Amino acid sequence: MLHVSHSSERSHRGAENYFGHETVAFLSSRFINHLFDCPDVAYSPGNAQKPITLASFIAYGLHRTKLPLCVTFASLILLQRLKARFPTARGSSGHRLWISAFMIASKVICDDTYSNKSWGIVAQAMFNLREINQMEREMCTYLEWELNVDNAILTTFEARLREDFAKPTGPYPSYPLSMVSKRAAKAAANAGSASTTPSPAPEPNPTTSPIPNFGNQRQQTPPVPTPTPPAPAWTARSPQTPSPSYSSSSSPASSASPATPVGVEDYSARVKGLDATPIFSIQSTMPPVHPLKSQMSALAIPSRW
Repeated sequence: MLHVSHSSERSHRGAENYFGHETVAFLSSRFINHLFDCPDVAYSPGNAQKPITLASFIAYGLHRTKLPLCVTFASLILLQRLKARFPTARGSSGHRLWISAFMIASKVICDDTYSNKSWGIVAQAMFNLREINQMEREMCTYLEWELNVDNAILTTFEARLREDFAKPTGPYPSYPLSMVSKRAAKAAANAGSASTTPSPAPEPNPTTSPIPNFGNQRQQTPPVPTPTPPAPAWTARSPQTPSPSYSSSSSPASSASPATPVGVEDYSARVKGLDATPIFSIQSTMPPVHPLKSQMSALAIPSRW
């Protein structure tokens, strides 16, 4: 497993500026290298000639953000949870891991934090805005959105980390998930009690790929098609036509239709009870000449354009 040697740490401390965050920067760098065995040096796209160590990268981020020290240790707790879920995983970039966890921890703890565009400046232009957005989404997904850090967990973890990783060389201990995860500690307590049903603890993923590989597209597993049950056979049935009902009741609710009168059709309109003589009638023949035709006249007037 890759570790930063004592001599290399001494040379880096003399050549780089840590802005007063030297102790915490090297403490975090040792912890991340111990967890993920990731490279300690990265290069900025704008200046490929100058390597940036993980400790100096962390110190610069602490200097530019001016965030409380609890955010730094909360970010390391998130990385410990990530390692517990992927025990055999190796990190491809400690710089990506730390800036993603540090950004998420600041958004969880602080009410007013920086935008993702500003985090690109904190990352010294190593990652563009699209990469930072994707790194944040993937980190939250890998952690199953367990992002909160309890005060008791934070206090215990900081004390253990300062004691166990104070030396520049290992060996360093590995912490269980129940130490940094309230969800896992509750599941372990329930599993040890016979009277309660154990809650499902987050199971580690036995992968050897560099998790999380931020900035790359993840392969989606195609869903397994579910067989559709056959539709029941349809049998044609004759419509059940209701038989006509006949009722002698005079109620409006009766469904019987009135009988059609039998006889010759009469188109005369009469007012019942007033006059038996038809006032309006329909004539079957029309007069050949309109009665007002003799009073009609027309005059042609020439038009001018």
